[in-house]
This record gives sequence, structure tokens and C-alpha cells, in this order.
Amino acid sequence: MRSLVLLPIIALASSHAVAAPDEAFHDFAALTGEWTCHGIFPAAGKTIDSTLRFEFDLNGKALVKHHDDTSPPAMYHALEAWGYDAKNTRYNATILDNFGGARVFSSEGWKDGRLVWTSAPEVKPAQHFIYAHEANQGLRIDWEVLKGDSYVVGDTLHCTPQHVSHQASSSTR
Repeated sequence: MRSLVLLPIIALASSHAVAAPDEAFHDFAALTGEWTCHGIFPAAGKTIDSTLRFEFDLNGKALVKHHDDTSPPAMYHALEAWGYDAKNTRYNATILDNFGGARVFSSEGWKDGRLVWTSAPEVKPAQHFIYAHEANQGLRIDWEVLKGDSYVVGDTLHCTPQHVSHQASSSTR
């Protein structure tokens, strides 16, 4: 009886682990796996440590990101779901966080080594998340917030991959 209950769970976990990215997510494959990040809030000068985990879901048609702050007081935790809207030829992201926030973003995808997520009009203040490739497979993430007429950096993270996934190792840029 116990093996009958575990069999679907094992099948789901193994199919999830080997999910290959959909063609629309080919350029995102290098993100999969775990990342350790260190950064700063420029306005306050405070540092921040976080872990990120990216994994494909929905048979490679979505990318799920877990973001967890790890430095005291480790208050921010978020779950993001990224999908591709073929009709409008753009990527969409929804971010849910432990403060009850739900924000929607869109992006044209990777361009010149950068991925820029722009908040939907209803997100106030307007925001950007800018992902950029760094040396040695690193990743920089800037969160920008609209203040007045210009965007200012709210925080910056520099991330390094901890576990290279199967998809990331087979991806080419």
C-alpha cells in the first residue's frame, strides 16, 4: 500500500527533475539550479544574503524561482512563476511574497546579456528587475524603483551558481 502511494510522488519528482526547457525558455536554462547571493541596499549601505533556486515546471513551459533572504533578519521570501506569452511575444512573471505582495512583470527576454522585467502599470511604484550575466557564470540582479522621474537601485545582488543542473550544463549561449 505504501509503495502505491509513493509511486506517483516518485514519478512526479523524477519527471520534474528532468524537465527540459521549452524552446521559448532555451536562453533561461543556465539559470536552473541553486544560487548563493550577496548584495547591498545602496541607500542604507546594509548588506543582504540570499539563496535563489530556479527550476522548470509545466513540462518546460514555465520557470519557477524561489528567493529566500538568509542574512538576519531574513525577512523576505518570494515565489516567482515565469511564463511565455506567444501571442504577445513576451515573457510574464508573477511574484508572490511573504508580505502578501503580488506583482506582475513582463519582459522581452534576454537581450545583450540582460533580462529586464518591467512592472505592470498597476504596480506602484513602478519597478524593474534587471538580470545580467557576470564573469565566471555569475549573475547580477538589480531591483530598481521609480522615484520621481527616474529609477533608483533598491538593492543589488551578485549571485554564484551552487549546483549546475543538467539543463544548465547542456545549454549554450
